[in-house]
This record gives sequence, C-alpha cells and structure tokens, in this order.
Amino acid sequence: MNPLSIAKALLLSLAFISFNASASYDDAKALVAKTTQEMLGLVSNKELRQPENIDQLIDGIDNVIGSFVDFQYIGNSVMGKYYRRASDGEIESFAGVLKTTLLRTFSKAIVGFEFQSFEVVDPAEASPEEDKQIVSVNMTSTNGTVYSVVYYLVLKDGQWTLVNVVVDGINLRITFRNQFASLMERFGKISVVIDHWAEAMSDSSTKAGA
Repeated sequence: MNPLSIAKALLLSLAFISFNASASYDDAKALVAKTTQEMLGLVSNKELRQPENIDQLIDGIDNVIGSFVDFQYIGNSVMGKYYRRASDGEIESFAGVLKTTLLRTFSKAIVGFEFQSFEVVDPAEASPEEDKQIVSVNMTSTNGTVYSVVYYLVLKDGQWTLVNVVVDGINLRITFRNQFASLMERFGKISVVIDHWAEAMSDSSTKAGA
C-alpha cells in the first residue's frame, strides 16, 4: 500500500475519531455520525482544498482531530523492535515527525477524493473490554467505491483515542512499521531514519501519483 493510498485511508479514519469518554458502543456510534459531519464539512470547503491553502487545511484538520489521535502510541508501535533502542528524545521526535508528515500527506491527497455516504456496521458481539472498542464503517465515495474501515480505539484518561486503522484489510500501523524497518536497514540509525522520514513519505507519494 503506497503512501498516497495510506493518505486516503487516513482521511477515512480521521472522520471518525472525535470520541468523548463513554464505554457504551451506542454512544460511540452516535458520536461517529456527529464527528463525521464536522470533518466532511471541513474537507468539502473548496477554498481550503486549493493547493495554496494546504497549510490552512492542515491546521483545520489538526484542530478537529489532533488531540484524539494517539500519535505517541502509534509512533512507538511503528518503531517496532527498534523502540527499545531509541532515546526519549528520539521517541518524542518521531511522534512529532509522524504527526506532521501524516497530516500533510493526506491533506494533499484530499483534492479529488470525495465521499458520498457512510454506514456504521454494528458489531456481532460487544467488546469484552469496555475500554477498548472497535468501530467498523463502510464509506462510499462519489465514484461508487466502497471502503471498509475498522477503527481501534482505547479509552485513556477519560478520552477515546485512535491507536490503529485497518482499511480494506490493510493494517496501517503494520504498513508504517515495515517502512520504518526498511529505512533502518538502509540507514542503520534511528536518528537518521527520523531525519529522512518526511522525505521518504514525500518521495513515495510522488511516485504513487506519477
């Protein structure tokens, strides 16, 4: 799955992550619909979708979902086996770089990528752990393509946070982890991988869009 596809997948995910504290799946489902309207309202703004306004769009998306995505948790997981080698500074730095590159990458991918409708698919059975919920959604784009999106959320400090997304069977956290491992094989040092992460994402996105 190339970064451009990942960006589109993340756009799907970001429409559904503004959950307030509640262990009830029904409450979470209701909040999904409310947050979806807020997010889709933002990305449907034609002025914000203009290339010259990309920074404004990024800021808008960050304001909607920035505090709800656990970038620190995701970043630690993406590091995989290399996490234990990383210093506290490298761990914090990578989480910041990951957030910045993801926001910019999928914001750029928004142009020409529009949604028509969505449907929350109720689970067959309740989650065995109330502080961990899985929310499945089918998203339909204007061209009729249907995407299956599965969100993994954890209740931390009274707040639901997004820790992983699976889109049409593609696990985004594992995809990024593989990319991090590939860069480690190439550069050998965590600090160098962090320095090249944004460049690697940008290069891959350019190739995908070529």
